[in-house]
This record gives sequence, structure tokens and C-alpha cells, in this order.
Amino acid sequence: MNTLPHYASLLASINQMKSRLAGLQHDFKETAAITDLDKQLIDALVATGTSMLSDATALKSIAYDPTTSE
Repeated sequence: MNTLPHYASLLASINQMKSRLAGLQHDFKETAAITDLDKQLIDALVATGTSMLSDATALKSIAYDPTTSE
């Protein structure tokens, strides 16, 4: 199936994001308190993640309908 490389790449990116989120959790607990800028950036992450969830869910409803060549 030609979609497997896409999933592999997406899952690798998700795992990297999980690691970065864990790093932020550690920094906020051990290094420095959350700033207003951090809160704004977290809101942007949440908005982007929510949009990505919606886009990923929508993939299930795409009908196979190849374009015919003329």
C-alpha cells in the first residue's frame, strides 16, 4: 500500500512532538514558570492540534474516485 510511508512519517513526527511536550512539562515544573507568551503559544498548539484532529478524521470520509486522464 503506497500510504504506509505517509503514516510512518506522521507517527515519527507525532513521537517527536510528544518528546517536545514532555520537555516543556519538565521546563515548566523545574526550570521556569509559564509566561504569558508561553500561554499564547500553548493556545496556538492546541488550535493547530484540534485542526489536525479534524483533518485526520476527515480522511476516513474521502471516497476513492480517481481522476480520469483525457
